[in-house]
Amino acid sequence: MIPALCNKLKVLLAPASQTAAATRSANIDCLGVDYATVKVNLAAQVNTSAVAPTIALTESDDTTATNFATWSSSFSRSESLAAAHQLVFHVDTRSRKRYLNLAITAATHTTNDIVTASADVILSRRDVVPAGTAGMVGSTNDAVVVG
Repeated sequence: MIPALCNKLKVLLAPASQTAAATRSANIDCLGVDYATVKVNLAAQVNTSAVAPTIALTESDDTTATNFATWSSSFSRSESLAAAHQLVFHVDTRSRKRYLNLAITAATHTTNDIVTASADVILSRRDVVPAGTAGMVGSTNDAVVVG
């Protein structure tokens, strides 16, 4: 099978706006995959007084929220929203713990700190090759078209 067709794609965080001091997060189960690519899509700031959100990718052996920890300072970032952009994390999961957690936290400065974001993950080099397109997506709500 073509390597790209062995990937599994999943929506981590649907596009949404979050208000000041709010956090949205999602777990990623990396069991049976060698690499994870996490893509965070960020809209431009509402106005020039907005403060950058904090985006962190952490790891844990289980899904208990308090057990997640950062393994490198590179995976906890404050992102400017001066322009719409994408933040991409490439993770070699072979040397990581089973679960990753992506968290986006808006700043607490003012009510202008609205963050509009979404996030997806691509899991690649999987132990089990999908039998069809249903095995390439993270939920029954998603669809893959191969042409």
